[in-house]
Amino acid sequence: MTHDGVCADGGASAAPIRVERLEVRRGHLVCQVAFGNAPRVTSPQLMSRVLAEVPTLARHACVNERGTAFAAVMDCTPLPHLLEHLVVDLQVRAEAGQWLTLPGVAAEAPPHVAGATSDHPIVGTSEWLDEAAGIARIDVSFADDLVALRAMRDSVAFLNKLLRG
Repeated sequence: MTHDGVCADGGASAAPIRVERLEVRRGHLVCQVAFGNAPRVTSPQLMSRVLAEVPTLARHACVNERGTAFAAVMDCTPLPHLLEHLVVDLQVRAEAGQWLTLPGVAAEAPPHVAGATSDHPIVGTSEWLDEAAGIARIDVSFADDLVALRAMRDSVAFLNKLLRG
C-alpha cells in the first residue's frame, strides 16, 4: 500500500516535520519525510528534552561510527535518525504492552497488539535523499503495520511539538 500526501500532524503545512509519502511493505514501513525548517541534526538541548520523555532511546542498539548504542551519536545525529529510533521505541513498547503516549499527541487508547510480537527485532534505517531540501527516507520494520503507522504518526507529532517550542 502506498499513500502520497499524508501529513502525520493532521495536515498542518507549517509543521517542521511532515510525512510526505509512505509505503506499507511486507514487514516494514517506508516513509519519505520532509524536515522543512527543522534543524538537520540533533543537539544536546533537543536530546535532553527527548530523553526526559523517552529515556530508553540512549540504550538502543545502533550501528554508527562512534559505538554500538544510540547514546554515542545522539547529541549530533541527523534528525531522521532520531525519528527512526523514536518509531522503533514506540513499537517495542507496544509489543511489551507498555505503550507510551508522548507529549503533543492526542490521548488515545493504547494500540492492541494481538499476537504481533515478533521473533525478529524491530529495526530501522534512515538516510537523507536531499539534505539541503530536508527530504529523508526512513524505513522501519514492524510486527504490526497499524502499530508502526501509529508509532510514526506519534513520533512526528512529538518532534513537531518539541521543535515548535
